[in-house]
Amino acid sequence: MKLTEFFNDDFFSLPRTQGPKEDYKTFVNRVLNEFLKKIDNVENFEDVPFNKFLLNERQNFLVNQLKSTISIYYDGKPAQALKEIKPALDSNIKDFEDFLNVREFEPSSNFFRIRIHKHNYPLKSENFFHIPFDLRGKIKTQRFSIPGFPSLYLGNSAYVCWEELNRPNLNDFQIVRLKSTKHLKVIDLAPPKGDNIEPYEYYKYLMIWPIVFACSVRVRNYDDFFKPEYIIPQLLLQWVREDNRIDGISYQTTHINFTESLSEGEFLNIVLPVKENKTKGLCAVLESKFQMTEATSVQLNQCSTHGIIGGGGAFQYNNDKIKKIELIKGIPTDYNISVFGGLEDVLSKMECNKITKP
Repeated sequence: MKLTEFFNDDFFSLPRTQGPKEDYKTFVNRVLNEFLKKIDNVENFEDVPFNKFLLNERQNFLVNQLKSTISIYYDGKPAQALKEIKPALDSNIKDFEDFLNVREFEPSSNFFRIRIHKHNYPLKSENFFHIPFDLRGKIKTQRFSIPGFPSLYLGNSAYVCWEELNRPNLNDFQIVRLKSTKHLKVIDLAPPKGDNIEPYEYYKYLMIWPIVFACSVRVRNYDDFFKPEYIIPQLLLQWVREDNRIDGISYQTTHINFTESLSEGEFLNIVLPVKENKTKGLCAVLESKFQMTEATSVQLNQCSTHGIIGGGGAFQYNNDKIKKIELIKGIPTDYNISVFGGLEDVLSKMECNKITKP
């Protein structure tokens, strides 16, 4: 069996949803145990040489540490839970980059960020960066977050940003484009995508799949204050925060059911925790890594002489990361002629400037 064929099993499709009668802890333990059985049944991969004993040993250790970490967190000991997960992460990466996929975004890479705003006066650009240090109290708990600690959340497309906010009305948000000015190094938890992927990339993904899975469980109750689905991703971000070689984490959105969706492409979120601790303002380290456009929106562009964003037309801008999106069940839409492709087309023509401090 080839490793690429091994991953064709629906078991590896993410994100995952808990069963109706399972609590989070029971669900995660069940899936991780099933993962170990699948690994144990592998005798060889035709396209990747590996040591079966070493593979089983590492995966068993990683799975047991993840289970133990969740149990300790449930016992009201989050600091001890972080200590528990560290050896598992360290033991599985040797020289840090062996198994965790450290992805590098080149300077001038484009990212997007949206904010809910129901008025036609453009928000100032600083409102689209991370929450300032002096407004820590406004930081909400998210999948990848550190309580009370600001982070910058970005998407690799306007569409992903929209999905992350649970599809707000098109007239109720504004959007900016951020352009990186320096190299960004992130731990990439997304599965390998694209043509001509080397088999070893799938092997690296296999080695961290238990972590990726634990970070990709859909939230059952969004109204709950405590969301157990956030335990592992939040601890992982704290671990990343302590390593100055890494800027953040990129991960596949959990708002799209890729098993059933006709969407095609790479739908990434990026989280970048601040690199300093201040009492006021923005992180100077993150500021130095980006420039940003002014804000725009669907309505503002409908009022503009630059053109109307409505879909159905051809735009010069091309987001080569996304081919199709499924806005309506069973009806795929070419991304670059969608309303989101239109927004990106407009933003691509807008100048990026230095981040304005609030």
